[in-house]
This record gives sequence, structure tokens and C-alpha cells, in this order.
Amino acid sequence: MIENLTEFRRPGTSLRGVEFTADYLWRLAQEGRLYVASDADQDDRVTGQTSFANTTPTFMLQVPAGITALPLFLNLSQTGTVAGGAIDAIIEIDSIERYASSGTSEKVFNTRKSRNMANKSLLYSGATAVAGYGLRLFAATMGQDVSPAEGAVPGPFWKPEIPYFLEGPAAWLVYTYAATTGPTWYWTAGWAEWSSREIGP
Repeated sequence: MIENLTEFRRPGTSLRGVEFTADYLWRLAQEGRLYVASDADQDDRVTGQTSFANTTPTFMLQVPAGITALPLFLNLSQTGTVAGGAIDAIIEIDSIERYASSGTSEKVFNTRKSRNMANKSLLYSGATAVAGYGLRLFAATMGQDVSPAEGAVPGPFWKPEIPYFLEGPAAWLVYTYAATTGPTWYWTAGWAEWSSREIGP
């Protein structure tokens, strides 16, 4: 059981014999608790929506009961067909089951293959969500442009400012939309997860 975050900071020894302290991400990676999701094929893309509806997230991490997940990052890069107008992106968390149906359950890698710990949380693109509103963590409006030669910022690249422990059932939702033609993305998302019993009260 994790009593506090200092448990993540245990000293070790480098190849030169100098003591060092690894941060919590190194510890989580060593324990096999870090997961990264993206498209199964390198050149696959995900297209967002043409308007906002809380039932149509572009991406959704569904955290089941008994599991706690910690969102770590989301990288989005515009590609393919240029969106039909300025793009809005909203990142939200919720404390209920939000997955309803359909969508693609995306490919997930554990960053420590030898641990053989399968992910329990599922990352969907294009799924239908149960209607509802959680807590907005991030929102931005950006230009519709896929050409870096024109100075476009292809993001967003999001990392949470503070830890958000999502105790299942819970969800991490990402909405992206632009009028007429939805934005198209290359993307990668990452999170950590545990059995909720390990986190403790």
C-alpha cells in the first residue's frame, strides 16, 4: 500500500557508484504501472467532431470499479484534412461510468513488458458516452492548420498541473471539434493505474 509519495523516492546507485534518487515516474515505470495508448497502425488518425456534445468525446479513458488511474499526458498533433474552422479542445474528468457504446478500444502498451501487467482501464476513440458533465481541467481554442511551415502550433500537449486520482468507476474525456469539418489528429495518451486497494484510504 502506498502511504505517501516519499515511498516513490528511494535511493539507488548509478554505474559510477554515486547515489541518486529516482522520481515517482521512474518508480511507476519500474513497477510496470505506466500505460501508453495510441493507434494500432503508425499512420492511423482519429477525427474529432463538428460540434460539442457531451455524449461524443473524441477520446475517453474508462476506469472500472476497483481501479485507480492517474492521467499523465495527452499529445495531439493536427494532421490530414484541415478542420473547417477554429478548433476547440476540452479535457474533463468525471467520477462515474461514462462509456455507453461503440467506438474503438485503442492499443495499449505497458512501459515495462517484463511485468506482464495488463491494463484494466480502456482508452476509446469515437465512443458514445453517457450524458453528463464532470470537471473541466483544460480548454483551448486553436487555429486550424497542419502546416508547421506557416507557424502552426499543432498541439495541444497536455500534462496535469496536479495529480488527479480517478477512482473507478471514473472517466477521463477529451472533446475536440470544429465547425463543418472535424479536426484530425495523430495522438498519444499516457496514464498510471493501480488496484484501488493498493492506494489505500
